[in-house]
Amino acid sequence: MPAPIHLQLAQQIVETLKSICDHDINYIDTAGRICASTDESRLDDYHEGGHQAALTGEIITITEDDPLTGVRRGINMPIRFRGDTVAVIGITGEPDEVRKYAYLAQRITVLLLREHEMDVKNHNLRTQVHQVIMNIKSGESVNRDFLSEVLERTGIRSTSGVWQAAVFQLNERYHLSNLSMIESVLAQTFEQMGECLYTYNYPNEYILIGKDELKGLEYLAEKYREIMKIGIGTKEKFSSLHRSCHAASLAIRSLSPGQNILYFEDLNLELLLAGVSTRTADMYLQKCLNRLDEADISLLDVYFSSDMSLKDTAEKLFMHKNTLQYRLNRIRERSGYDPRSFRDAVVLYAALRLKKMSK
Repeated sequence: MPAPIHLQLAQQIVETLKSICDHDINYIDTAGRICASTDESRLDDYHEGGHQAALTGEIITITEDDPLTGVRRGINMPIRFRGDTVAVIGITGEPDEVRKYAYLAQRITVLLLREHEMDVKNHNLRTQVHQVIMNIKSGESVNRDFLSEVLERTGIRSTSGVWQAAVFQLNERYHLSNLSMIESVLAQTFEQMGECLYTYNYPNEYILIGKDELKGLEYLAEKYREIMKIGIGTKEKFSSLHRSCHAASLAIRSLSPGQNILYFEDLNLELLLAGVSTRTADMYLQKCLNRLDEADISLLDVYFSSDMSLKDTAEKLFMHKNTLQYRLNRIRERSGYDPRSFRDAVVLYAALRLKKMSK
């Protein structure tokens, strides 16, 4: 059973949401009681739609007002936090009008609950682990006594040996509405790895550091291909883990279209491109890609991922080879670089990789 939310926090939530959408907001507990509302007349009322949303975990839409029972039109959005339905947010109004606020309300509520949890438990283990990992990521030193206490409480016996970092980035749209579910999946996966530390880094990132080689991440990447990207860093001593964190972040930035997991050790050209300044990168992209449209760039992505094979590219794009030849000729005329020439292809390929890494 989820822990009850303090009324003060519930009222803060409804007032915050009303300031954004300008509709009356109800905070409904899992028993269907309105425990906070921007309409004081509804406090402590039973809300059947909210109760059903809490029980089913589904959005409940009410399309008609019923003056006899006090039912009002609106959307009732269940709020999941740490794997449990903790409450329901009711937004009063024409459903088609307020529906656009439903997932935003869910996200804001979860953020406020998370913030409250951090305030109340700012000395708990999760917070301490977060502090350790963020210090490691930034290369800052960690107090030895504090580090020893955190490692002991997480079951890590020693910092000796080889360690490795991984960074997970969640798809923003999925992340907003299903944070609790993916949190549970990641936590379960990480905890099966043995000696490791992990944390959530706002707004859509998880950082994992583990002893020895990180295993099982390919399975996770395949199962949640549309949800997350994974970058895996170098193997380092514990004192040098900031290098592994940086390498993992670089790996994510270097993912090719269709990829969602990449090891730093598999990077080549990207290592050079990572050192290019923003100004130089902008100048290079302007020179090489400015005259190309998105269709040209998409074609080049497929062309290079097919090792410049006309046959394979045409098949992947469901395009006749003559049409592909015409499109490649047009890219040459527009950009001044011939994708079929090795030297020019290197220039264009580097530009595409740099464009991808600059996003």
